[in-house]
Amino acid sequence: MPEGATPDWAVAILLGLLQGLTEFFPVSSSAHLELVPWLAGWDLFGDDGELENAFDIALHVGTLAGAASYLRADIACYGAALWRAVRGRVQREASIAVSLGVSAVPAAVVGVAAQGHLLGLAEQPLLIAGLLAGFGWLLWRTDAAAHERGAQRSQDSYRLRDALAMGLAQAAALLPGVSRSGVTITAARRLGFDRAASARLAFLMSLPLIAGAGVYRFATLADAAPTRTHLQMFVVGGICAAVSSWAGVAAMVRLLARVGARRGSSPFAPFAGYRVALAAVVAAAAISGLR
Repeated sequence: MPEGATPDWAVAILLGLLQGLTEFFPVSSSAHLELVPWLAGWDLFGDDGELENAFDIALHVGTLAGAASYLRADIACYGAALWRAVRGRVQREASIAVSLGVSAVPAAVVGVAAQGHLLGLAEQPLLIAGLLAGFGWLLWRTDAAAHERGAQRSQDSYRLRDALAMGLAQAAALLPGVSRSGVTITAARRLGFDRAASARLAFLMSLPLIAGAGVYRFATLADAAPTRTHLQMFVVGGICAAVSSWAGVAAMVRLLARVGARRGSSPFAPFAGYRVALAAVVAAAAISGLR
């Protein structure tokens, strides 16, 4: 790393915490993982794309572990329902489980088909800034409108058509700056789900996609040659991502469950405001040539 830069271990820890937290806060983890090193001038692996990809996989494995740990009761419920359905005892929860799996298909197809193009878009800070601001505003306005019309669908009403609609929205989050949790919650609120159900469904929908993306990206690693120190950084970063993703899911679920149908401003307004402010900082840095 350049002289005076933050030490590698500190960067690895910070990026791990950042990844896990921003994956489930509706602020876009992909944008933060691109923009924070860009703004700070960090280069953790000296432009070695294979090592960067391997580190990113480690962070996502940690993110998956932390979120799955918090949502383990839902996962166990739907997994058991699927097993009972295989044995001929079909229950409502089995249909929800199948729908959750189907919801990952649109993003998986788009991700594989457009992987090269999407990687190129991640290098465009002005695009990321625009998507941060635009989709942050959309989440806030959609939630406020859903609240006004009394959107109160529960998690148990999740159907295949909801999975397809929310899955298409989730595919849009492959663009850096959109936010997977944010755009999926936006779609859920538009479909009439209450705030708590929207968040929990969005988080459950992300699990098969994160897992599938990790397996796919691991299979495409070709020439990565991590040293022992690199491997240790992968482990530390992954653990930090696991801890912060658990905390992020817990914080969002509890926030939205507490707010519920209570009158007042949208709980997503602060996230939208933060996204617009970050977008302004990024745009200013890019246009001025500071970065």
